[in-house]
Amino acid sequence: MNIQQQTLLSTLFNESLDAILVLDLKTQKFILFNQKALELYNYTKEEFKEITPKDLTLEFLTPEEMKKRQKNILEKGWDRFKTKHKTKDGKALDVLIKSKRIELNVESILLYITVINLGKEQKIEQEFETIFYSSKDGIATIDLDGKFIRFNDSFKQLSEYSYNELINIPVFDLFHQENKEKIKELLPQVIKKKYIENFETTFITKYEKSMITYITMNLMPNQKEILLIIKDFTLLKLIDLEKKFKSLNELIQNISHQWKQPLSTISIIASGIKLQNELKLYDVSNLDNDMSKIVEITNYLSNIINNFDDMAFENLEKSYSLCQLMNEILHDMKNLLNKNHIKIITDYKIDNKVYIDKFRFSEAIKNILNNSIEAFIEKNIDNRIILIKTENIDNHITLKIQDNAGGVDEDILPKILEPYFTTKHQSQGTGLGLTNSYKIIVEMHKYLFSFDNCHIKFDNEEYKGFIVSITF
Repeated sequence: MNIQQQTLLSTLFNESLDAILVLDLKTQKFILFNQKALELYNYTKEEFKEITPKDLTLEFLTPEEMKKRQKNILEKGWDRFKTKHKTKDGKALDVLIKSKRIELNVESILLYITVINLGKEQKIEQEFETIFYSSKDGIATIDLDGKFIRFNDSFKQLSEYSYNELINIPVFDLFHQENKEKIKELLPQVIKKKYIENFETTFITKYEKSMITYITMNLMPNQKEILLIIKDFTLLKLIDLEKKFKSLNELIQNISHQWKQPLSTISIIASGIKLQNELKLYDVSNLDNDMSKIVEITNYLSNIINNFDDMAFENLEKSYSLCQLMNEILHDMKNLLNKNHIKIITDYKIDNKVYIDKFRFSEAIKNILNNSIEAFIEKNIDNRIILIKTENIDNHITLKIQDNAGGVDEDILPKILEPYFTTKHQSQGTGLGLTNSYKIIVEMHKYLFSFDNCHIKFDNEEYKGFIVSITF
């Protein structure tokens, strides 16, 4: 035997979950024992070397009877029996003894003994029984052909069958027709892989009630039974669906808000053209500009619908790179920004993934940018700059969007988030306004939202502007 094999055997011996002893029949002393044996009988290594099999047994055996039992093992070559042993402090143990004769040479005959603590196994079995019968999940054991062996009350209640009905039908009959064959295919996989976890299927009760369930199957230690656990997720699915419909309803409301002002703008332009034309006052040279404005607004509305198709069921469980998302938003607004001669400067000092509803968060950011664009137009700013940067503030990533559009009058600043409050440039715009941006960021996403006047430096020039900060 080489060193590698010796190391392997030594590892198996010492790491066994059962107590293992090697007894020298001539001296009646244990020449080898593993750590589990010391733990089971509560002896030290030195103490265990001095004891004999008689010191471990609780049975009343004379030395002659002990020799007779050992002789039977030698003649048979092995033995297996239940008995009672005792620990160093006299505690009784119900054990299963497995013995096998080992003959290294003529003068040295040994017994290789495995001691299984039945008390521990019984405790595990009792714990299993408690879990089996008290669980609120449906639990059953089936044979390898899918026939029921036993099941708990939760399983019976879930199926709506009586005990006699359930014990006489195969497990496959409890699933939707399209799932029956799949369940049959899973049984060989369970035997091969030992378990199948969280397989989603439709469970059918006696009274044709359908429910969405997850089933888990485990091969039992006896290799003849499969433990089947069924969890009813119907209610959770309904709650999830309800959340999605609520989310969809909120999304539709937001789209409705976004459509009102653009549609109003189109109506004002069209009504103005019609009225001026009737009064012979319309300047035809303005027609191209008016039509371009209408086309621009309709494209904006179309973009909202396209985003709606893609993001209708977006939720807050998805995370996105903040800097990547900002770049996507800037790309979407590229034509509008270029048309209005706005220079975008990005300064990303940190990037983290943030959990957001991508569609609504993007609309909030676009609205903030639109407010700056409209301020530039209203105030006829020449050198137009929007600075977007991320910073690490108190271990939180903060997004800052600031412009050099002159800021907001200090008297107006505290009123910006009041419902229905608008400035001139906001009433002409197409965004939600800072109020709705605030609602999306704070009320929906639970992030921090703040704004103020600021000063921005660019090309050695200092400008007054407006800043919005979002802290994640």
